Amino acid sequence: MINMTVKQNHERIVRLEDDVQEIQDRLTNLEMKHIDLMARLDVIVNGVKVIIAIVGASLGIDISIEGGMI
Repeated sequence: MINMTVKQNHERIVRLEDDVQEIQDRLTNLEMKHIDLMARLDVIVNGVKVIIAIVGASLGIDISIEGGMI
């Protein structure tokens, strides 16, 4: 590696740039999946809050939920 030619260095740089781009693409993909999963989790949590409020109301229980009553 010490006596690399300019061509060899250029090829190595191109490979490294390709690797960085691949990692960047994978990171972007993971970020999008994370956002999607967080949105789904938020929908589930809000649905559970609604179900708890409905069950509590049908039983005549005042259930306080963060952010007020649903």
